[in-house]
Amino acid sequence: MKILQVHNIYKGKTGEETVVEEEKKILERHGHCVIQFIKDNSDLDKYSKLDKIKILSSLHSSKSIGKELEEFIEKEKPDICHVHNTFPLITPIVYEVCKSKNVPVVQTLHNYKMVCTNSLLFRNGEVCEKCLNKSLYNSIKFKCYRNSYFATAAQAHVIQYHRNKGTWDNLIDRYVCLTEFQKEKVFGDTLKDKVVVKPNFLAENNLVTVREDFFLFVGRLNDSKGLQDLLYLFRRNTHSKFILIGKSDNPEIFRDFKNVKHLGERNRDVVLENMRKCKAVIFPSKYYEGMPMVILEAFSLKKPVISRNRGAMASMINDGVNGLKYEIESGLIDAIETMEENPTLVNQLGERAYVDYKENYTEEKGYENLINLYDEVLSSRSLV
Repeated sequence: MKILQVHNIYKGKTGEETVVEEEKKILERHGHCVIQFIKDNSDLDKYSKLDKIKILSSLHSSKSIGKELEEFIEKEKPDICHVHNTFPLITPIVYEVCKSKNVPVVQTLHNYKMVCTNSLLFRNGEVCEKCLNKSLYNSIKFKCYRNSYFATAAQAHVIQYHRNKGTWDNLIDRYVCLTEFQKEKVFGDTLKDKVVVKPNFLAENNLVTVREDFFLFVGRLNDSKGLQDLLYLFRRNTHSKFILIGKSDNPEIFRDFKNVKHLGERNRDVVLENMRKCKAVIFPSKYYEGMPMVILEAFSLKKPVISRNRGAMASMINDGVNGLKYEIESGLIDAIETMEENPTLVNQLGERAYVDYKENYTEEKGYENLINLYDEVLSSRSLV
């Protein structure tokens, strides 16, 4: 099978790029041909202000990209197209081109872009669902995207334009949601026959795990990722040890805590080395998330996760089975204390987390899900 991957890379590598590359590797390992149509948002740095304005005004459809993709498809003749992200350079023109060339389209939703202009369902430090089942133009007054009326209006126009035109309903053969929670939020009772849930997957790490006396946080240290929860915890728990890995705009705030070590941004090898040694991973994110790769990494290394009971985490963490969930800040303290007082429970949670990884998130499970999806789409097309 020849698969065309379409992806618009964000500035700074994200989990989406990791997913695209991992899917490419596993498909090629099983003998399939994977070709890529990739654009990189870093190229925007070379654009003039006028060029950027032109891009914003034509986010719904880029004729130049459409022509380039059309020529690419004519040359490569893929069997199926798997789209990950089209914003902002590729644009939804990809769906029209694939339709004209009779190439079926699978679309993975890594976030909530179809129902939210900032793609997170998160605003002013809290979950926001004001635009669910409503016009996206509703978001303009809140300046949801980059705190700008103009940028938010441009985003809203793209989503609303294609919603009204029927692009989402008619030009995409299958949608891939990462969790049942995401499927419910984005689609509700609509397009049921076109939506599947397929979690991300992760290659197993051949690392010997141990359990040392510290808890680990990995991610950007800001309010949306639960920074205030962490600070609340550190002020009240002075005996447990914590290691933080991730960028912070204000790293000085951690220096007053003698039991907290902030390593800053580090590469994946450093992350895995600390993860294989930690007691558990803390994931206090305040927004819904898509499917955090940090949690998959933890599970693959037999580490339980302490998470907020929200969004994707609520689907992935089974409280008291593969981790612990909490509702409010004080609940995080309680979860930490529970693990400190019961090492046997920590081991049990870690072992069950690994079982969940083996059952749901391995490379082979990921390949099985992918190829079954592609086969089903191609078979349904042949019957039409």
